[in-house]
Amino acid sequence: VIYQAIAATLIPLLAALWPVLSGAAITVREAIASYGLGGDFGSSRLDQGVERIGQRFLSSPYAIALGNLFRRKGRLILTQLVLVGAGTMFLIVMSLSASITYTLNTDMNRRGFDVRIGFRDPQRTDRVETMAHKVPGVDEAETWFTTPAAILKEGQSTQEAGVGAELIGIPEGSEMYQPLIVAGRWLEPGDSRVIVMSRDTAEDNGINVGDTVTLNLFELGDDEWQVVGLFQVIFSGGFDAEPIYAPEDAVFHATKKYNDGVRLFVSTVSHTPQDVEAIYQQLKDDYEDRNMDIDVFSTGTTPDDMVNAVSQFSITTNMLMGLAVIVAMVGGIGLMGSLSISVVERTREIGVMRAIGARSMTIMGMFVMEGVLQGVFSWLVSVPISFILARPLANALGQAMFDANLDYKYNFGAVIVWLIVILIISTLASILPARSATTISVRDSLAYA
Repeated sequence: VIYQAIAATLIPLLAALWPVLSGAAITVREAIASYGLGGDFGSSRLDQGVERIGQRFLSSPYAIALGNLFRRKGRLILTQLVLVGAGTMFLIVMSLSASITYTLNTDMNRRGFDVRIGFRDPQRTDRVETMAHKVPGVDEAETWFTTPAAILKEGQSTQEAGVGAELIGIPEGSEMYQPLIVAGRWLEPGDSRVIVMSRDTAEDNGINVGDTVTLNLFELGDDEWQVVGLFQVIFSGGFDAEPIYAPEDAVFHATKKYNDGVRLFVSTVSHTPQDVEAIYQQLKDDYEDRNMDIDVFSTGTTPDDMVNAVSQFSITTNMLMGLAVIVAMVGGIGLMGSLSISVVERTREIGVMRAIGARSMTIMGMFVMEGVLQGVFSWLVSVPISFILARPLANALGQAMFDANLDYKYNFGAVIVWLIVILIISTLASILPARSATTISVRDSLAYA
């Protein structure tokens, strides 16, 4: 609260410091000779180019509005900074959100299953799979065997990145799941005592691809295994122990437990959330009716996992989107203030236009067009800036969230959305100053000095 009070006091003072000092430095002669209209307009090449564009492509009132835009270049730049900042932030946030969703979709597409069911105790593989195939809508069913494990390096326990570790036996040729491999390779047919482990655990303990480590299977004894690959977890759900993947036959040989399974993975014919959920509930009911205790922490569906993953990471994007909305509101208020000042400065000009027959709608249209042009100009600037900045920011966010770069995807649809939004903001911000301009009478405006 104290910091907010200090900021609320100092920031307006600092913002007003330069305009006040500049105004105080004006001599009496300069103040009397100035009409506050940008008297030097037309002297630079930019001004001349703007005039030529307006005369060639726009009607007279709108050409005047385009020229008025550049009369006060300092004010234009300050207003544009806020509007461009809002547009850039909006487009970047939308692209980050699209990249997160795209990354999660890519991770979910590494799954060949739609339903996963975990059992508290090992079950007979043939029994579990036979029951699964009897459920209508099931395409493939596959069981994996898991057992608690601890990684030893040079006889010392390593520090796992998760909530413990478990050795998972993958059937040869399985297409149910393959994690994101960041070093080495995935399991291949013919592999024996090889494992694929988490990159985080490997880095924390100085383990590299090709190293030999000892897996402590507790009451089942210790065995040496060679690390052939490292994977990176994108979304785990937060409850699973850290997996160590190995060939199923090698795990069976090490544990002396054959034809057992702890997890069931099922692919369905239809992948709609409704059909997947119905099959999931049917499988759960069938196994519970056979007194097979279900482990709720390793049970679920891929559509539900996707929803949970998106909601987990939407907090970050929603917060950034809130900041973008606030900046856009500030930009709209700034644009309204800028146009209101412009109306006051051009009071005599408005009177002259009225005296020669300009209608109220023409004058109002000029100021609305001036605001809309500011909005369009900010849009044209914010699009390339966001395109340049979005990718490195997406990589930084991915490293912070996943320890891996996001699968980048620029949200081109958001470009059109922001154009519509900025047109609405600039139009609404222009209406009040434009209406005030139409209420100025010829007598009052010509008397203004």
